Amino acid sequence: MKQPAAIAKIRSQNEFTKGVLLILVGAFCFSTKAIFVKLCLRHGVDGLTALMFRMIFALPFYMVLPFFSRSVNAASIRSAPWIKLLLIGLVGYYLASLFDFLGLQYIQANLERLIVFVYPTLVLILGTIIFRRKVTWPQTVAVGMSYAGIIIACLSQDFELAGDKVGLGVFFVFLSALTYALYLVFSDNLIKQIGAIPFTCFSMIISSLAVIVHYGYVYGIRLTGFPWQVYAYGILMAVIATIIPTLMLTKGIAMIGSSNAAVVSSFGPVATILMSYFWLQEPFSFLQGIGTVLVIGGVVFLGARGRPEQPSSEELT
Repeated sequence: MKQPAAIAKIRSQNEFTKGVLLILVGAFCFSTKAIFVKLCLRHGVDGLTALMFRMIFALPFYMVLPFFSRSVNAASIRSAPWIKLLLIGLVGYYLASLFDFLGLQYIQANLERLIVFVYPTLVLILGTIIFRRKVTWPQTVAVGMSYAGIIIACLSQDFELAGDKVGLGVFFVFLSALTYALYLVFSDNLIKQIGAIPFTCFSMIISSLAVIVHYGYVYGIRLTGFPWQVYAYGILMAVIATIIPTLMLTKGIAMIGSSNAAVVSSFGPVATILMSYFWLQEPFSFLQGIGTVLVIGGVVFLGARGRPEQPSSEELT
């Protein structure tokens, strides 16, 4: 007969594995964003317009979901730290998305994925500096494998680095990675405090409203007259690349912590390469295959060896 401690350990590992799977599927869904943005840009819109349609189609869902979720109640709303939520919402899905969409105007999707996925390392570094979190050896091994896979997978890509706007695009995408890393680092406690679904809905409502106000300031209230494909891709971005992955990511972070979640999300660049092959008919090379195996191997290793993060004393105060 198994001892209570052994049973608790098994349950903890099962919970961790479920969290890894949630983050993995969420990372795949998030990676469709770059594909949809590139398809949107082909129809004469800029990054801000594509982002606006993504958020405006997603906003009604986040406004309605709290009324149907058991985890959202009056107590959680009253206890919500609204100033922190406001700042995290603005940083996480407003600034990070805006910088990313702006960068995609100047560089290819594959290069964008390579740059933006430096954020797992930034999460580990920021977590260590701000909250003094310890970087575990499974995280180190998984990060090493994942980054090796990302670099190898992208070595055979033609990034078309000619042009005077590529540096600007790289700069914007790096800012996206940095702001998204800050979002992940500071979201841990808030998710545990008010719950995964309330956190997701509140932060996404704030982000969506910020994007809509920004778009209105730049272009005015113009929602009609675009090609039908722009609306279609906006809806797909809202559902596949926003609603589904944000819920999965938030729940996954609650299960395994932001540092582990960031490592698992390293699957994202490889997912983009795979989708580019199937959706955009871009070539898939032997090096990309090796990179894919390494990234997936890093995720599997973390899922088998990793453990949920324990908050530091700074985070508990």
